[in-house]
Formats: sequence, structure tokens, C-alpha cells
Amino acid sequence: MKRRPKKFLNNSNKMLTALVCILAVVCLVAGGIYIDTFHGQGRFLALIGKTNRTQAQEEDAAVQEDTPKESVAVDAGSKAAVAAFGKEFLLCTKDGVKYYTAVGAQKWSDTFSMTSPTLVQEGDFVAVGDMGGKTVRVYNKEGMVYDLQAEGSPVQFALNETGYLSLITKNDSSYRICVYNRKGKLLKERVEESKGIYPLSSDVSDDSRVFAISYLDTTDISPMGRVLLFYINAEDGENFTDSMFAAVEKTDEIIPVISYRKNGALAVISDQAVYGVGSDGGELWNYPLENTVDQAALGNKEYIVLALGDGVANKDGREKGTVCWLDGNGNEKGSFASGESVTYLHAAEKGIVVGNDRDYTGVTYSGNESWNYTAITDLNDLIPMEKLNRVMAVGKNEISVYAMTKGKKQTNATKTADTENASVSARNETTQNEKTQNEATQKQ
Repeated sequence: MKRRPKKFLNNSNKMLTALVCILAVVCLVAGGIYIDTFHGQGRFLALIGKTNRTQAQEEDAAVQEDTPKESVAVDAGSKAAVAAFGKEFLLCTKDGVKYYTAVGAQKWSDTFSMTSPTLVQEGDFVAVGDMGGKTVRVYNKEGMVYDLQAEGSPVQFALNETGYLSLITKNDSSYRICVYNRKGKLLKERVEESKGIYPLSSDVSDDSRVFAISYLDTTDISPMGRVLLFYINAEDGENFTDSMFAAVEKTDEIIPVISYRKNGALAVISDQAVYGVGSDGGELWNYPLENTVDQAALGNKEYIVLALGDGVANKDGREKGTVCWLDGNGNEKGSFASGESVTYLHAAEKGIVVGNDRDYTGVTYSGNESWNYTAITDLNDLIPMEKLNRVMAVGKNEISVYAMTKGKKQTNATKTADTENASVSARNETTQNEKTQNEATQKQ
């Protein structure tokens, strides 16, 4: 198999790209509105949320991989998403949520039906939303913290580290942006009924004082990207109309992703640059983009990780497939040249997972390549657990944990004793009738 060229520099965490992304975002958020390739510039290719926002993928027709020992199959009809808590993890499928203290050791479950489950993780909290329904539930390691029934369909949601939730929903005539505290109490609500204005992303600061919303404004000749900042507490916002104390506007730009970072700055990712916005709403820094962004990951709040695509017209650009990461002050801290288009990106505490189709690489934040892995079937996710070289592979038919070996290209077909293999069921339990039938078949 062709090896990817290696190159290490310095950079950080997030996402964005060109036009196709806009189509995806606007169709999702605007309820089907079509925007023509953003004036032919094709600046967005894909739109991806925070790494701690993991949306389950459609099942792919894939080769059935060898079943590892002690494995339990995931329902092939389920769209599985996983949030890792060190060695423990939360599993989300269309049938609900389960929490495991170890592979095969289920601690609790919450059974309910979803058509399009989406998972967002922040600190000790996980939010699970049904993008095809109206349910959003927030969990921690002990179980469900609160349950929401939205008035419209969820479009986007985000958590802060204390369990506060910002939620964008859409009904037939308007968008609604709500903020809830960690007990599920509604603290703020904003209704957007203006035609041609679409909320794309939201987030809550970790001190729970401010929430931010990014909008796409198409009411003028050129589109406008706009970020509005609001106080949550009434006493903080009493001197401001609707508690809005600051706004960031970028003409001819689209801002599909915003996210608060560890240092308190709001990362604002547009199709032309990444910006840092301070607690007062002022612009702290900017990082111009000379490439489209194919993927972005925000799971590690210290970094903004970007996977670069094609160069932008009339700009020098960088090698396609370069992954770079910025710190919260906009400084590029490292980079890695994958040599190919990046189709998967995940930023964890200890490092980054870069995917080029079925080839994956673990990269440390110092820019070192930790491991390589080639899957023989399509994966939805490949998530580091308590360390970078112990990963959970989320596939169509099973979820397996692997101990990656440095410098060794592993495949699912060459599983060895040093690879921990196990899977967890997306169903509640295997029924006693199924066990009885299997035993009867074996006796025959």
C-alpha cells in the first residue's frame, strides 16, 4: 500500500471549506434553500461540527470484517456514535443510549427511538439529539441529567463544560435559539422570523455568562456572516437591548462554526479566515485561509484543528491534505502533511486522528506520527480513549477497541494478541430465545 509522505510543522483545531458545505448547511438550517455555489467561488467543500459533536453517518455498503474474539455485533441498521471518557464510553444509536465502564460492562441504559441521532460531547456531559424529531437529552456518567422536547426540529446544539445547552430549532415559520442550564431550565430564548437570515451555529461560554449565535444574512447583494453575543443573566444584560452586547460582521463571508475555547476566546470559523473574539466582542486575532477546509475538529478545547483542501484562487495555499492546529491565541502550533484529501478528522486530548479514506494516522500535538491503521471496512469514527494509541473503531456492524502499535500498519485482517478487540451491542440484550435457537442448531 502506498505510504503517505510525512511532514511536520506547527498548527491547531477546527473546520470549514467551500460551497458544497454551504449547500449542506443552508439546506439543513434554512430548510432547503439553495445558494448558487457562493458566487462561483466554491469556498466551502464540507461543514463539520466540533469533534465533541459527533454525528452518526449513513451506513455504507462495506466488506464484512472478521469478527474478533469476544465480540458482540452492533445492529447493522443502527447509526452508532460514541463519546469516550477515558476507558469508559457512552454509546448512542437509534434505539437510545448506553453507558459502559469497560467493553462489555454496561452500567446503565436509556431506551428510546430516534431517526437521526447526533451526539455532542463537552467535558463530563454529552447531549444526544434526534435531528429527525424533537428530542434532546443531556447525560453525564451517572445517567440522564435532563430531557427536552423542542417545539421544532433541532438544527444545531452545543454544550459548555457545566452542562448548559444552546439549541437551534426550526419550525415552519421561524427559528428558535434557546439556552438551558444544567437542570434543563430555559434561561434565554430568541426567535428569528426574518426572511433570508439563518442561524447556523451557537455556543455557550464555559463561565455560563454569554451565548453566541452565528448567522448567514442573505438579504443583501453579498452574503454577510454575522456573530451576535448575548448575556444570559438578566442583571448582566439589563442595559442592552435583548441582552445583546456585541456583534461581529464579515461581508462576503459565511460563518458555519463558532466554538468557545479553553482560554475563553470564541473561535469564529468562516470560509476565508479563523477569528478569535474576546469576551467583550472585540476581535483578538485572525488567521487567513488560503485553502478550502475539508474537515475541522474542536474536541480538544486548547486547539482549532483544520484539514486543508484545495488552494483558493489567486492565493499561494498549502499542500492539499495538510492538517494544522492553532491555539486559542491564533498561533499555528503544528502541522502534518497527510499527502491526500482528508476525509476524517478527530481531535482528542492526547492527539489527532487523520483519515484518508480507510487509511488512518494518529498524530501527536508535537507533530509526531504515532501509528498507522488501515481498515478493511468503512468506519463512522475512530476515537482515542484514555491515550492516543488506544482507539475505539465505530463501524457498521461492530464497535471494537484496538491497541495501536507504533510504526506498524495494522489492518482488521491482522488482529493479534496485542490488539484488544471487543464490541458492544446496539440492541438492549440478546434474547434468551436467540440463545436457545443457537444452542439447538449446534446440537443438530
